[in-house]
Amino acid sequence: MTQKIGFIGMGIMGQPMAANILKSGYELMVYNRTKEKTDTIADAGALLASTPAELCNWADAVILMLTGPEAIDAVMYAEQGILSAQTTDKVVINMSTVSPAYSRNLKKCLEPSGLNFIDAPVSGSKKPAMDGSLVILTGGPKELIIRYEQLFLTMGQKVIYCGEAGQGSAMKMTINLLLAVMVEGLCEALNLAQLLKLDTDLVLDSILAGHLGCGLFNFKSDMLKQNEFPVQFPLKHMAKDLRFVLQTADEAGAAVPAGHAAFQLYRQGIGLGNGDLDFAAVKKTLEALSDH
Repeated sequence: MTQKIGFIGMGIMGQPMAANILKSGYELMVYNRTKEKTDTIADAGALLASTPAELCNWADAVILMLTGPEAIDAVMYAEQGILSAQTTDKVVINMSTVSPAYSRNLKKCLEPSGLNFIDAPVSGSKKPAMDGSLVILTGGPKELIIRYEQLFLTMGQKVIYCGEAGQGSAMKMTINLLLAVMVEGLCEALNLAQLLKLDTDLVLDSILAGHLGCGLFNFKSDMLKQNEFPVQFPLKHMAKDLRFVLQTADEAGAAVPAGHAAFQLYRQGIGLGNGDLDFAAVKKTLEALSDH
């Protein structure tokens, strides 16, 4: 491989995504604010950067997989940030979930430094990230996305071109709205069933056996049967993403009443101490609100 890849963000998603890039034969350098989170991938052969600028000077393409705009701004604009590096003819690929407006603004901020930009958020959670089966939602110059398609396919099973920069983020908003509402709806139904003295296993088996059965509900079924929520995608991150969804919908003039209701429930889940659990723990919010 001739492309040298820099990767910033060793969180729940970033670690397995970066590991899959490395396993595919790319030269890889990583940076994370908490250095301990880089130990495993460094042992596997990745180089470590001490600053974002060092990473950007070395790499042809820099991938960001961070928690949101504040974390991205920190690695972009800090004294030793990406914009302080030698940036001519390099590309920044933001795979973090942000609003389309933020993506478009980031593109504009990068242009004076000669940096190209792709927004490429992903559809999927921890297990698909580990399996390399994410769906990559891309926005930006099509020829640039084609140039990095093989890189994307080390992390995902499909690359979808959504249009100009910001449209990948727009697609992510659309998908996460549906994801949040579907899981909340499933949990709402299960909470009702629980209060009607129906067996949870039986209810899920009934749902999955018919037209309502889908991969998402099947994926969450073990958590819901056991009432334990090991994190695949944290509830606190779903609340954050829904905030971006609602802001984006407001800018577009779109009515999203179910999105507003779901946001309040996920937000209450954080208040109940469930923010670090999987977002299917919204069921615990519904239980807390119910009469028992």
